[in-house]
Amino acid sequence: MRINSYGEKPLSSLEMSMTIASMLIGVGILTLPRAVATYTQSFDGWMSILLAGCIALIAGLLVSKVAIRAGNKTFLDYSVSLVGRPVTYLIAALQFSYFLGFCSFETRAIANISKQYLFDRTPVEYISLAFILVVVYGVSGSRSGLLRLNVLFLPSVLIMVVIVVSFGYRWFEFENLKPFFITPPLGIVQGMKEVIYSLLGFEIILYYIVFMERPEKAAKAVSYGIVVSVVIYLVIYHLVVGVFSNIGVMNIVYPTIELAKEIQFPGNFFERFESLFFVIWIMTVFNTAAMGFDLANECLSFLFKKLSKRYRLLIIAPIAYLICMAPGDMAEFATLGTMISYMAILSGILLPVSLLMFGGKKKKEEKGNDKSGG
Repeated sequence: MRINSYGEKPLSSLEMSMTIASMLIGVGILTLPRAVATYTQSFDGWMSILLAGCIALIAGLLVSKVAIRAGNKTFLDYSVSLVGRPVTYLIAALQFSYFLGFCSFETRAIANISKQYLFDRTPVEYISLAFILVVVYGVSGSRSGLLRLNVLFLPSVLIMVVIVVSFGYRWFEFENLKPFFITPPLGIVQGMKEVIYSLLGFEIILYYIVFMERPEKAAKAVSYGIVVSVVIYLVIYHLVVGVFSNIGVMNIVYPTIELAKEIQFPGNFFERFESLFFVIWIMTVFNTAAMGFDLANECLSFLFKKLSKRYRLLIIAPIAYLICMAPGDMAEFATLGTMISYMAILSGILLPVSLLMFGGKKKKEEKGNDKSGG
């Protein structure tokens, strides 16, 4: 097949790693330090982040193996060959609900943050609607081109992290990290749970492996994406605790943005750095939400093959907006996030890994039948 543009070329292993990292580094990095500090003391949250990163890495390798085992088939077609079409319809429905909920959650989160820091007079409903419309526009084009946006935007995000870290150390106090190892094991485990929720999203490899130039390197790409995300989470958490202390971080809703507000450049040639920081971060959240929306569309196309992409997007967009606006306050919004995380673990990790085990067992049985028949 002739390649007409750069956007239609297969993705390299590095580009897929950047895609995985973009999926994981979303709204979570703005709120994760507070979530971890709530359950841990002093700087002990680093153990929760590292342990959760190890668990995510193992899960990512298993899910990648499922994607590689599927070969040239899409994940849902591979599922049909193992467990049949009725069960696969159920899996597709679960994953559709998860990806759509994921997109809605990211949209509402970015709308809440935008209202607090950028558009204080604009209702959340209008901000969410505008964001979803942009997401729909992005998803309506080339899927491969959508993935290329991760390669375009992620370097800007990494540069922004470097700037925050470099200038943030002016207020860093090592004493805020002491004393060490005082959090009970239960607190470490509860902190791990919060971090694992922020590291979910690598399961997109199940669908996007078909865009890779060398699909056999999917596990490597997922591993690098998870490692980069964990390192960034560790660096940001370490910095905000060192600047605000553990108790301070517990009482700040978005500690990463508050840290960006403290940054001042020499000569005061640039003021309100947090606005630039947040605008750059919106690009990452857009990538995250757009990929969730795209995969929800992909699952719906499996369920309703006769529907064109245009009609599918017209169906999905209003549902995403309604889910986005369903939470009335922050408590309900947190409950929505927890529900979506449970759905991610079920539909994005447990079900694919179960298929991997079932596929291996089925393969052994077929070999056994071949030998007996021979």
